[in-house]
Amino acid sequence: MLNKANETLRFPDQGETGEPAWRRFLVGQSPAVLQLCEIIKLIARKRVTVLISGETGTGKEVIARAIHAASDRASAPLVAVNCTALPASLVESELFGHAKGAFTGAHLSRLGRFEQANRGTIFLDEIGDLPLEAQAKLLRVLQEQEFERVGSSETVRVDVRVIAASNVDLEKAVAERKFREDLYYRLNVVPIHLSPLRERRCDVPLLLQHFLQKIASAECSIPRQLSEEAIEYLTGQEWPGNIRQLEHTVQMACALSGDRLVLRPNDFVARGRAAAQVTAAPVPVQVVRPMVTVGQEGIDFDQVVENFERSLVTQALAVSGGNKARAADLLRIKRTTLLAKMKVFDDRNADTPIAPVRLKAVTPISKPAALLIEEDGPVRKLLARTLEREGYRVLETSNCETAVDLFDCWKSQIKLLVTSSEASNKEDSISRIRKANPALAAIVLTDQDGIYSASTNGARTEVLLRPFSSEDLSTALNRLNGGATDEVPELQFACA
Repeated sequence: MLNKANETLRFPDQGETGEPAWRRFLVGQSPAVLQLCEIIKLIARKRVTVLISGETGTGKEVIARAIHAASDRASAPLVAVNCTALPASLVESELFGHAKGAFTGAHLSRLGRFEQANRGTIFLDEIGDLPLEAQAKLLRVLQEQEFERVGSSETVRVDVRVIAASNVDLEKAVAERKFREDLYYRLNVVPIHLSPLRERRCDVPLLLQHFLQKIASAECSIPRQLSEEAIEYLTGQEWPGNIRQLEHTVQMACALSGDRLVLRPNDFVARGRAAAQVTAAPVPVQVVRPMVTVGQEGIDFDQVVENFERSLVTQALAVSGGNKARAADLLRIKRTTLLAKMKVFDDRNADTPIAPVRLKAVTPISKPAALLIEEDGPVRKLLARTLEREGYRVLETSNCETAVDLFDCWKSQIKLLVTSSEASNKEDSISRIRKANPALAAIVLTDQDGIYSASTNGARTEVLLRPFSSEDLSTALNRLNGGATDEVPELQFACA
């Protein structure tokens, strides 16, 4: 893992292997890592703000560096700031700089971290530890891309892409009034959650190889090797400290194993018992009840294996609500492999096909998303709160360009569009969204009655006349959820 000290780095455009340079930051081939790579491809060249969450040691700063390296800003600086390490009395000076004589000891003017990151990216690690006073000024930078240095009235404009990270629950911090609600929604444009290492154990062997190569390169020595028993032992640990703990464990084993080139489980036991907290020995095989008993008459091996696989596939489809991609992830297999098995099962037993699976008791994997576009901040806040109370995950913005970026990233999860209807002469980005998903339900906000005409394009649309209340929005949502209307307004969209 990389150090969390404040630093400025630059990245090349292309790696030596022909892969994009940013891909080297992400070690692993698990579904979680591959999905993360796809998200980075989608958002890296966009201006959207990213909020990374996850347990300590999962690699939040590494992901920030990968996003920067994959972006158009890769040739500009990436400035990493550890908000926890900033002294409370000097937070604003560190972030925004100060003028000469602004306070005792300020003998010279100083550029802040945001100015250092101009035309590049700033990574605000542990953003939840930022004092409330500094949060207010940070909010203005996110909104206006400008600020004043401490002790100066001169406005400084910057072009900075912001990536923030936290290992604490910021929603809980907002509820406890330890973090500004408006700042949270400004940061949480594209949320990325990193899975703990215990949920992607298949990446442990690749991480081990990566760390051994890294140590060998630093020490100019021959790379160590791991025995199969050592790999199995390390893969089976819980790793509460995640990737960082795994790397430190490998460093410890290399340091204490002398000149031996092959590392064995005993080289990791001392650290593993103390940190990974292994409390139970593996269950002996002989006490496990067999799933199938082989009698004197024998069994049909192929049929037993097929029944077992069929049971697993059926369970995975039930848990995923019939989503085949999610079911494949649950089974740690490729989607094409799952589809091939389902076809074989259906061909052999057409009377009991596997798909589609529908269970009423299955809980949805995630909340449906609502794309909210509204220029007026207080109105947008009212809309967002009401939508969240109605069960939506809100993706909010004040401009069409960001809205299109959000739609491109989350189009499969966006089930509702909430926007304005006033006419505009500029490019109609909202029409692009409706064209990409003509059936997307919509709530249109307008203060001009009668500017729309009826259409029957299949989309469900409700119109709210300004001013409106939270109850008016809830009523419109209820009408939408009740089914498509007979006549759908064909509207001309515009937004800030």
